[in-house]
Amino acid sequence: MSVANIYLLRHGALVQSGILCGRTDIALSDQGEQQLIEATKNLPKISQCYSSPLIRCRQFAQQYGQQHGLCVQVFAELQEMNFGDWDGKSYQTLWQPELQPELQPELQPELQVTPQSAQQRAQPTKEKLTTLGDFWQNPWQYQPPNGETMIDFTQRVDHFWQNLLAELIQAEQEQKQNESQSSQQQENILVVSHGGVIRYILAKVLGLPLPGVNHMTNIDVPYGGLIHLQVIIDDSGNAWPKLML
Repeated sequence: MSVANIYLLRHGALVQSGILCGRTDIALSDQGEQQLIEATKNLPKISQCYSSPLIRCRQFAQQYGQQHGLCVQVFAELQEMNFGDWDGKSYQTLWQPELQPELQPELQPELQVTPQSAQQRAQPTKEKLTTLGDFWQNPWQYQPPNGETMIDFTQRVDHFWQNLLAELIQAEQEQKQNESQSSQQQENILVVSHGGVIRYILAKVLGLPLPGVNHMTNIDVPYGGLIHLQVIIDDSGNAWPKLML
């Protein structure tokens, strides 16, 4: 049996606030950099470091890696959700879509009225514009315009998480085969990512209902938030992650 520690670190505050920042690549503010320094100053010796490719995560991860002699592994699966047409826009605008003409349904040109067209016009044809409120209430049903579906988002995060657990299981099996090794080196892994990614991993670990919205509405991961997960690998090669408070 072996034990590994995984530290999920959300990036710090950004140079631009009040926007929905998914794939929009915005750097950390000075405050955000300091938040990450404070969050990681008491970590044990890190053996592996993974990061989202977005600069608000990658820049600090690479600095941390240089300071501690680590090769940072960058994974696209750790990116924040792609919010499509909403990405990078202010929350004020998104909560008031009438302020954003480009997100309004396109009006059809006037056509010559015929009995057939009149009957068609009598039918409700205008689709309801998906709003940010719709998405927050049920992200599994409503997709950001030209953005990522919740299914696609969770599948890629699942891919990273399952591969990470598989690597820990493999390392445990290799250590068991090396009988001459008197003591096992504990894995301490740092993952620098985003709020949406971290909340979803927590939902998996805590067994929250999925599909569901509990992890989105009931779990708050602040800027610079550090979440400690411990993974026990049993003698049968099973991984048992749990949240450490």
